[in-house]
Amino acid sequence: MEWPLVKSLLWVLALVAHIHELRACIEEERMGLLELKAYLTSNTNYTKPLLPSWVDDLKSECCNWERIKCNDTIGYVIKLWLSNINHETHVYADNENWFLSKSLLQPFKELRILDLSHNGIRGWQENKGM
Repeated sequence: MEWPLVKSLLWVLALVAHIHELRACIEEERMGLLELKAYLTSNTNYTKPLLPSWVDDLKSECCNWERIKCNDTIGYVIKLWLSNINHETHVYADNENWFLSKSLLQPFKELRILDLSHNGIRGWQENKGM
């Protein structure tokens, strides 16, 4: 009688491990987030660290980074809250011509909510070949 119980517990543990593995940050999206951070950083004169939890470390789970929400089962980024990320006014390097490249959002296949308000972004930069 003990063997079926042990076998059932092992199946549950395997299932939990599998689900946790699926929730892990999608590598393509992790790299996309780091690229987005670099782009945002390069377009500001902000002196404090921008999005400090977004680090290039494979042990760092991007679904746990600030201003990000991932799908609970698969781990895809579904929400990005980047509103007023600089917390200062007039910090943009080129306040009149700052456009966000659409290609920066291509890695996020399941993104449903994107908030970029209050960042001085004037529009979208078209991608070549799109």
